[in-house]
Amino acid sequence: MDFKKILSDFGSYIFIGLTLLGFLIIYAGVGGRSRRNYVGETNFYFIGIGLILIMPFIIWTIKNKLKSKQIQDDEASEIRKLISCGDKITINLDLLEIQTNNYRQEVSVGHGTQQRNEYVDVNHNVILLEVPYKDELIKYKLNIDMDSTKLKMHFAIKETTELYVDPENSNNNYLDLRFLEG
Repeated sequence: MDFKKILSDFGSYIFIGLTLLGFLIIYAGVGGRSRRNYVGETNFYFIGIGLILIMPFIIWTIKNKLKSKQIQDDEASEIRKLISCGDKITINLDLLEIQTNNYRQEVSVGHGTQQRNEYVDVNHNVILLEVPYKDELIKYKLNIDMDSTKLKMHFAIKETTELYVDPENSNNNYLDLRFLEG
């Protein structure tokens, strides 16, 4: 048994339990029903204790939001750096190999007596690209969730795009497909 894993799981359960307890205490302080606290009466002591108990959850949520924002900003700056300083290779989009797997999937929606089955279109396209670069072959694979006819139309309209490659590390590259977002 891994002692660190056990402690980590135990800490997670305590964290979740204290957060739920904090929300319940806030609910009781705001005016949840009990024998001595009628609906509408506010107990500020309970609200304060509940806020103290959910404070770690709030701090954890804010910390994760800031961390994900930082990661997105780092990725965007890395892409900008590659675009400005990297080697630019023009790619003909008509020559790309696109492997397509489109199907309809049955999904259960709702619950109880309101439950029903609906069909959802699933589009799975894989773009495979092999580009020669400085006596080596860069293999690029990208998954795109878009209708295959729309994807082919975008490629036909755009005709070419650029692959930016870091001159020092050919594994660090960026295929410019921003035209698919618009």
